[in-house]
Amino acid sequence: MVNTLNARQITKTTNRFVIATAAMAIACSSIAFTPVNADAVIRDYSCSKGGFTGAIKIDYNQGLGGRIGSIIRINYKINKGSNRGGNKANVTYVDNGNLPATVFKTGDAGVQDNKWRYLGGSYSRGGGNIYVKFIFDKSFAADPSCKVDISKY
Repeated sequence: MVNTLNARQITKTTNRFVIATAAMAIACSSIAFTPVNADAVIRDYSCSKGGFTGAIKIDYNQGLGGRIGSIIRINYKINKGSNRGGNKANVTYVDNGNLPATVFKTGDAGVQDNKWRYLGGSYSRGGGNIYVKFIFDKSFAADPSCKVDISKY
């Protein structure tokens, strides 16, 4: 026996599918997605040298005593101000809260466009200092550098 559907049955079935899909989309759009840890903290740190400013943003979950617990994400940005330079800056993030230390680097590819850029993240840490070193890319001159010491966290 072969099942056959007439045009009215096909239209009715299709309409039910479309209505069900729309209802599901509406129901899902009202769901509030909560981050894995609602206690996440975002902190910005910066240093300047030779007209350049390097900034680091650390998203983390708080540990005991308000210290940095687990790192979610690390972003950086470099504002080159009125300096001339390409996008060959170096950004090095070192967290000595682990053994071996957790290190994220841009290599010679740090972008100096004053926009937040992803550097690394998603790891757990112990106690210990964190520092970030920026070596800015300056055309036809020595590259200035500065360091952000986040040791109190």
